[in-house]
Amino acid sequence: MNPRERIFTIPNLLSLFRLSLLVPILICMSHGRTLWALFLMILGVFTDFVDGYIARRWDQSSDLGRIIDPAVDKINILVVTFFMVVSPLYAFPLWFFLFILSRELILTICSSLVIRQKTVVMESNRPGKNSAFAVGMTVIFFLLDLRPYAWIVLWIAFALTLYSSYVYFRLFLAQVKSQTNSDSS
Repeated sequence: MNPRERIFTIPNLLSLFRLSLLVPILICMSHGRTLWALFLMILGVFTDFVDGYIARRWDQSSDLGRIIDPAVDKINILVVTFFMVVSPLYAFPLWFFLFILSRELILTICSSLVIRQKTVVMESNRPGKNSAFAVGMTVIFFLLDLRPYAWIVLWIAFALTLYSSYVYFRLFLAQVKSQTNSDSS
């Protein structure tokens, strides 16, 4: 089997573990147990770093991992931020949640088109990772009710997310353009 086609790898199992943390995080948040929720979030971030390290160090990266790792991150952040919008315990701004949701939907559609046309899985890059980190910090600052700092971090996350969206959109256009050029030759 081609190593890129592997399914059962330690990094993939760690990504699924990270997804399984979502329910206990939401339970802790719904009961106002913010420190427990924070602990579980930090555990999730730690497993995200570990799965990336293992994938690179022991050559366990796979196409499935390139898809589920960022998908789990997106699901977790979108579900947690949505919960923070609708819960009376947290004052997370609806507009920022809608901004993140829209961005992730557009990126998912663009990535799906690239996968379908080129059978290439676009990987995350430094601007995307910086954006994800800033959004995660925004969630933590709102979770811990650290205003006005939460708003400062939110605006930094907004700027970094706009920039990373621009970078991904340029990469997407380059992939589509290279596909168009190869089709016409």
